[in-house]
Amino acid sequence: MDEFYTFNDFLPIYQIDSNEIDYNRTLFKAFELSYTNGLFQFAYIQMHMLFMVCIYNMLLKLSIIYPAELETAIHYMLKDRSSDFYGKSNTKNGKLYFGSFACISESDVFLLLKIVGMDSNLKGELTKLVTERNKYAHANGNITITSQETIDDRIIIYIKLIERVAILMNSKVLELYVNIIESSEFHSPDSRETYLDDIEYMREEFIKRYAVSISELNVCRKFDINSLHENEKFEEIKKLHIALVAIHKSIGADE
Repeated sequence: MDEFYTFNDFLPIYQIDSNEIDYNRTLFKAFELSYTNGLFQFAYIQMHMLFMVCIYNMLLKLSIIYPAELETAIHYMLKDRSSDFYGKSNTKNGKLYFGSFACISESDVFLLLKIVGMDSNLKGELTKLVTERNKYAHANGNITITSQETIDDRIIIYIKLIERVAILMNSKVLELYVNIIESSEFHSPDSRETYLDDIEYMREEFIKRYAVSISELNVCRKFDINSLHENEKFEEIKKLHIALVAIHKSIGADE
């Protein structure tokens, strides 16, 4: 069951909304209870829900990095209903949140990952998860996932797939990170003067603002900051990168 907790690596490190925090905690707890009590089919359904929360959080990041591309894709998929996607009933305080994507069928919502280069093979594997989940989620009187070995195999399949999606997203988040720290407005000492130190600044203005996950943070902290040495403000940029590396270390993230 330990592999199950790898899902934490793909959720925002600092979740702001208390309802979303409670929702995710409940999913983890529900899985734990089902798994430890041998209710493996229900544990499987709860794992699928958590997997989709991870996917939705990644898609939410697309709305930040590629807002125009996402809006075009949403309009193409939902047609006349696209305005509802951005409407009051599907947002929080006028902004998208991870749950906004739940209004799109799971098989279709994966298509949005084409924005970051998802190929047909990955799309097919993701769709298989939904097809299989549908067999177990309906009240048909059948309990077919009855062994720990079976659920453990499913956990590995799900983790491998979320890791494949993360590889696509991580490269885009790294691009975002580099663009941000190179921005003269971002690395300016004037922008940072109201914060206690650079660590607090990077935590608030990058990791929290862009809902960065442990997986994404790990990619960003490995960036070769010396590749920006020709920037005349390199020393200021380097300070911010050092702060980000310190945050990574402080949360005990894996190497």
